[in-house]
Amino acid sequence: MPQITDSLIEFPFTMLKGEPGLRKSTCALSYPKPQYWISTDKKMESLILPMKRWGIKNSEVEYDDYDNWAKPEGKLKQLQTNCPFKTIIVDSLTSFGDSINRQTKHTKKAEGGGKQVGGINTNSIEDYNAEASAFQDLMFMLKDINKFHKVHVIVIAHVVGARKDDVNNKLTHHSRVIITGGDKISGKIASYCTEVYHFNVKSAFDEQAEGEYTCLTSHTGNDYARTALPLPKVITFNDRPLFNDWVAPAIKKLIAEKTVVNIPSEQSDQPNNF
Repeated sequence: MPQITDSLIEFPFTMLKGEPGLRKSTCALSYPKPQYWISTDKKMESLILPMKRWGIKNSEVEYDDYDNWAKPEGKLKQLQTNCPFKTIIVDSLTSFGDSINRQTKHTKKAEGGGKQVGGINTNSIEDYNAEASAFQDLMFMLKDINKFHKVHVIVIAHVVGARKDDVNNKLTHHSRVIITGGDKISGKIASYCTEVYHFNVKSAFDEQAEGEYTCLTSHTGNDYARTALPLPKVITFNDRPLFNDWVAPAIKKLIAEKTVVNIPSEQSDQPNNF
């Protein structure tokens, strides 16, 4: 029977989520090398500037562009057996869902089936069930790679606007949710992640100035986030490497922290009034 040890937190399974353009991919780039990117957004050129400014060699970052589920599934099966990388990154879950649905749509078309609207092949409800199943397999394989090979795993996701208040159900908070084709699987994906950081940008007072790039590490009520590390609730990273300057020191701090032998009670120093 396994025991909970400090080694479990050394290689967290991390989600970076937020709107486009908030430097989620740049922050993922700061994690240990060599890295392998499952690129479904197909915008790896956006990493050239931070790579040059952080002194990262081209040989330290490998990637493949994908537009279906079958090929990345095959790659992940290879990585389950042999993983020479220190960080695996999926960029992004949103376009990954599109790739899965594209495969089901085109497979049906090739077999003479599928649904058409105005001469355009479209996805159906059963295709979104296939998307959910593929995402389940994706997360299982990533978890297996993360635990067995002890590597960092990062999944990047885009989010859609906050849910509306539901008076009938008396919801207490409303979080932006991950964008996927089907809405059921999107609510499950974050539950696999130890670390979930929500990205924002603080607007500058001067329109000519650049805003401050931040990420949340704890739930705000509107944007869910969480961490198992001693991190600040809000990290303002801007051009600094997220892993080197915050995550790695937090991992070391947690490992170095001494176990409390006896938790003092607030009432222990109070007189017995009974």
